[in-house]
Amino acid sequence: MKFTFFYVIITLKGSGTKMKTKEEIKKWIFLILFAIISFYIINNINIVWNVITFLLSVMSPFILGGILAFILNIPMTKIEKQLNKKIKNKKVSRIISITLSILIFLFIIGFISFLIIPEVIESIEKLISNIPGLVNDAENYILNLLENHESVQIEIKEMFKSVNTSKILSNVLNYIVNGSLSFISSLISSLITIFTGIIFSIYMLSQKEYLIKCFNKLLNAFLDNKKYKKVQEICTLSNKTFSNFISGQCLDAVILGAILFVVLSLFRFPYALLISVLTCITALIPIFGALIAMAVGVVLIGITSPIEALLFIVIFQIVQQIEGNFIYPRVVGSSVGLSPLWTLLAITVGGNLCGILGMLIGLPIASICYAIFRNYVNDKIKEKMTQKENKKQ
Repeated sequence: MKFTFFYVIITLKGSGTKMKTKEEIKKWIFLILFAIISFYIINNINIVWNVITFLLSVMSPFILGGILAFILNIPMTKIEKQLNKKIKNKKVSRIISITLSILIFLFIIGFISFLIIPEVIESIEKLISNIPGLVNDAENYILNLLENHESVQIEIKEMFKSVNTSKILSNVLNYIVNGSLSFISSLISSLITIFTGIIFSIYMLSQKEYLIKCFNKLLNAFLDNKKYKKVQEICTLSNKTFSNFISGQCLDAVILGAILFVVLSLFRFPYALLISVLTCITALIPIFGALIAMAVGVVLIGITSPIEALLFIVIFQIVQQIEGNFIYPRVVGSSVGLSPLWTLLAITVGGNLCGILGMLIGLPIASICYAIFRNYVNDKIKEKMTQKENKKQ
């Protein structure tokens, strides 16, 4: 950064009389300010990061509202197109489409909660009731392994006698109670943020044409015609890519969850519904999401039967391979236009940079960058071909 700063100063001195127009002066002033600000940010990165974190926490309801507005806009646009054919009043169709989109969103959240919460409570109850049996099974298994070592068996028996099962249960219950209290407090805070975000998203959806008009006017005021069209092109491409990605990813997650539920139910695995719903939710994270659901499923089934847990891994992998090789490329792959290699790279890099959020948005962002770069390369090739043709003439 120091090199950049001094390079700007030296170039300014060297240019001397060449700087005649106001545009050139503005350009150099901008470069100097950019170099100074960049140098300050690098030398005070912790302060800058704390400020950014604080601003993000303050703006989180509005950021969430913007994300919700973008997601809800996908079904809202389709519903509104159908309503406009029957209702001439566009304001009425807009209100109905927004209301239906929010109701669909809340219904999905409520339905998932209705399916998961009872299953989670049941699994916790089973875990607590199975703790004494698990301790006895572990003791018997270890004693059978050491049947030829009586002295060691006596020590093992003494060790297991010292294990207080009731104390373990008490600790587990205390952990659950304390975890539940902290969960409830964070849930209330999250619900307030979500409610604020939903209200903000409603305003954005109801006035989306006005917001787009203001954004275009802002771009037109500060950019020349060529850059203005380029930014519009990128924004249109981004909106299309993200919309296709979200639609395709949701459909793929539902298909995977449904297939897994049918297979687990046929083989009569415990927690078939809970595991299928968790798979459906985590499958929104490309590639790695299903592995998270598999790990949770192994733990839940392993409490009841370790052998069934191993069989579950085999079945889960088969279902995932079928879904990944035949369903995912058709449903999601075509929507983002990336090969499997670039898909894996985008998700891995996004996950390393921003965690789960990076995994979610890494693929569409990579697709947008790929499309922009592809268009740029094609334009350059066309320019070269045009220049060659002009020289021949």
